[in-house]
Amino acid sequence: MTTRVLKLWAALAVVALMAPSFHTAFVQGSAEKKQASLYDRLGGLAPISVVVSDFIDALVPDAVLNANPAIDAARKRVPAPYLKYHVTALVCQATGGPCQYQGRTMKEAHAHLNITERE
Repeated sequence: MTTRVLKLWAALAVVALMAPSFHTAFVQGSAEKKQASLYDRLGGLAPISVVVSDFIDALVPDAVLNANPAIDAARKRVPAPYLKYHVTALVCQATGGPCQYQGRTMKEAHAHLNITERE
């Protein structure tokens, strides 16, 4: 993977994995210490969608990932705009935004892809 893809992936992974704890710790705190949600601190839906779009654009053509026949087939079956929509909704919801992610869990969505550590 390119350095850009790795950086984007790392940023999204951190947001997605840590957002629930940030949401609980900061948003559901005492009334007098209300802090803006991570979603609001990130700037809302527009900046989140731009980062997700850049991430997907960098990820889709990645030769290492596409060498996996299952990933390559999934890329051909699932249009990038559809993937961007779902990932944007996931990050939006995970950061405390108003979106409702309607997709499968990450484990369910990727189980059939046989993703290796290198990929």
